[in-house]
Amino acid sequence: MGAALIAALPKAELHVHLAGCVRAGTLAELSRKHDVPLPLPAGQLYGRVNSDPAPGEADAGPWLPLLRVYELICRCLRSRDDFARVAYEAMVDAFESSRVVHQELAFSPSVHMALGVPYADIVEGIGEGIRAAREDHGLSGLAIAAVNREDSAATALAMVETVLAHRTDEVVGVGMDFDERKGAPESFAEAYHLAGRAGLHRTAHAGEHVGGPAGAANVRTCVEMLGCERVDHGYYVLEDESVVRWARDAGVHFDVAFTTSRRALRPWRRACVRDMVRRGLKVNISSDDPALFPTSVAQELRIAREDVGLSTNEVLETVRNGVEASFMAPEDKGRLLEKISHAGEGRGVGSPAIDGSAPDGR
Repeated sequence: MGAALIAALPKAELHVHLAGCVRAGTLAELSRKHDVPLPLPAGQLYGRVNSDPAPGEADAGPWLPLLRVYELICRCLRSRDDFARVAYEAMVDAFESSRVVHQELAFSPSVHMALGVPYADIVEGIGEGIRAAREDHGLSGLAIAAVNREDSAATALAMVETVLAHRTDEVVGVGMDFDERKGAPESFAEAYHLAGRAGLHRTAHAGEHVGGPAGAANVRTCVEMLGCERVDHGYYVLEDESVVRWARDAGVHFDVAFTTSRRALRPWRRACVRDMVRRGLKVNISSDDPALFPTSVAQELRIAREDVGLSTNEVLETVRNGVEASFMAPEDKGRLLEKISHAGEGRGVGSPAIDGSAPDGR
């Protein structure tokens, strides 16, 4: 019954990258449309994403690192219509696979802008896709403009200034992604402070690539210096007991995902998330780059129960945490939490839509 209950729950997904949601068929069409050569047919490409082969996989290549494939996908997203299409498809796919009714899509403005795509085209397209998913299916979506931490502090600041100059209802926050080892969070304090003063929400990847106590320190820096309201990943928080206690007492939310292109680290991630939950940290589970791995929120929650060993109640708590840590309006959070509570009490989930209307034909 636990698996069926979890599958039926309406869910919020907070840690998912737009470029990592692009369907293989969509990538094939866009690569032809924009004359971007792919090293393999799109239908085969995603199956070769492997940034860190697990034991026994090294000779089964050739493998492609995640960021190389991510770059190829970004080169295929060139127009407002492209961004509208992939945002819409991401939300519909998440609902159909996992009953995700609210999704917060991260995108990397500086990557697309460096390829010559105007920021206005990016955000207008994403907004169009989000609105279409709401109109067609009753779904809720927001977007997060992510700093590429491999950029300079000045580039990050300019990106936030661009976000503010083209403010939209859908883009409600800033994040930070790419390789944590190449950009310490404190380097981007000015960009984050500007975002905070302007009322944008803030999150960041931290405690993912930098190991030991330094990774735990990055988590704390993101919250205390940058003003982050939640942290993406955060596994290395476990390397410093004082930071674990601080994060637990402060109620820091961690957006985690079990499945990663660094396949050798998948067992370690599972063990970390189990320990984070058991040590009282607030965890919610997302898919990160669902098309590329491939996975889904439903699959990640199945892993949580069957492979990690979380109880049904613990998994239910991660679902509630996802709603609480979201950037939805308080009244929308309340409605979705009520639906989840009713499901947990055996009273049924009712309509999956945030606004109480049923998705069209679903």
